[in-house]
Amino acid sequence: MVEIVRHIPDKEWKRFLEGCNDANLFHTPEWKTFLEKTFDYKPHYLFATDDSGQMTGILPLFQVKSKLTGNRLCSVPFSHICGPIGDANAVYALLEYELHSLDTSGMNFIEIRDGVNHDKFESQNSFSTYILDLTVGLDTIRVNLASNVRRGIGKSQKSGVQVFATRNVEDLKLFYELNCITKRNIGVPAHPWNFFRNLFEYLEDYEQLFLAKYNGEIIGGGIREYYKSTVLAGYAASNPVYAKYNPFNAINWASIEDACRRGYKSYDFGRVSYDNEGLEFFKKRWGAVEKKLLYSYFPRNPVTLSGNRTCLKYKLATRVIQKIPMPLYKTFSDRIFWHFG
Repeated sequence: MVEIVRHIPDKEWKRFLEGCNDANLFHTPEWKTFLEKTFDYKPHYLFATDDSGQMTGILPLFQVKSKLTGNRLCSVPFSHICGPIGDANAVYALLEYELHSLDTSGMNFIEIRDGVNHDKFESQNSFSTYILDLTVGLDTIRVNLASNVRRGIGKSQKSGVQVFATRNVEDLKLFYELNCITKRNIGVPAHPWNFFRNLFEYLEDYEQLFLAKYNGEIIGGGIREYYKSTVLAGYAASNPVYAKYNPFNAINWASIEDACRRGYKSYDFGRVSYDNEGLEFFKKRWGAVEKKLLYSYFPRNPVTLSGNRTCLKYKLATRVIQKIPMPLYKTFSDRIFWHFG
């Protein structure tokens, strides 16, 4: 018999995740704490237990109330993949419990960032990620790189670009500034400062920042997230003035070398939407294997402004954002970014 409960001690929760092959960083109690401390989201986590009281499954959910992206239960904000995990009976029981207890007066839909085996959910594939097998070794990884990627790595090294790992808060502030520049150039809101500050405070050793330096100037950065045997390329930013020195190539290669030395088995390049052809092309060139991401919705997937990048409203919004002066852009981002969880 499966029993559904709303609270499990962190110790038991972590023990369950360690024994579950499908668990990732976004299932952890640390990620839940990070979201609670950073945004005004209300958690709706459900846990399944067996007759002996042992945890057998989890459905992590947060309530996001947004006029821009929809009032929803999301599993979970700011993850690229995170669905219910556990044995089949536990997962089905968790989904059934949530559907029967759902308050439709305050919630438009449920979004689960994974495929689920339940006939009431509608699945959709709008994103992929790219996974690099690290177990083959650095020599084989280098051989499998596209020629322009190898050239980019070589050019950055010959130019004197240096990459170093850090958890220093002042270095993190430099990355935040680069991220604001990068996101404004794209025409989207940037992560607030407290997003990155809290990420390193509450996720601790799961997070690592890599910075690229040229001639004493920080020209790019990337945050890598570590859980079990996988490294996730979570966030990246650069100064466009130094684009010719290939900071992203340098950072990716340095973090791949580091992951291999430390015994990690896979390197996840992170989510990319199919309408972002430039980023999709960049990730494909690293010899990684595409993994299509299924997201599941109940009762259906609504089309929102943020989810339809080809519409005229979205294109106009990006043009407006690109023209906002940086101080106002940061304030704007701080106020609106939470909608996009």
